Amino acid sequence: MYRTVEERLQQLEQTVEKQAFQIRLLQSLVENYEQYKLYQHVISSGMSERCFNHLKSMTYAYEQKLKNNETVTLHDFIRAFERVLIEHDVDVPSSFVADFIPKWLCGTMGSKGFSTVLHAHFYR
Repeated sequence: MYRTVEERLQQLEQTVEKQAFQIRLLQSLVENYEQYKLYQHVISSGMSERCFNHLKSMTYAYEQKLKNNETVTLHDFIRAFERVLIEHDVDVPSSFVADFIPKWLCGTMGSKGFSTVLHAHFYR
């Protein structure tokens, strides 16, 4: 429970921020249908826009490491992914993360992911 009015207001602001982000994702599906299934998973995880953007930039950084011939392992990527989720207070089970990462990278059911290069490196 939240003890002070400030704590309650802060929690309410975070909730509103997450819901506003989810609404924007749903609206963007009209323009970007190829990521529909992936965005459904993002919405179901309850992540905030900051978390979403942090994961996208982290994914890009890993992709750049791979392009620079640095060693990039799936284990390291999963740990970094989970750290971002924890940092942004996204509480999802490990099974969700294990299922979500391939979808995040390559998409699902014909949808587009955020790094087919990393997906090919990790899963093929």
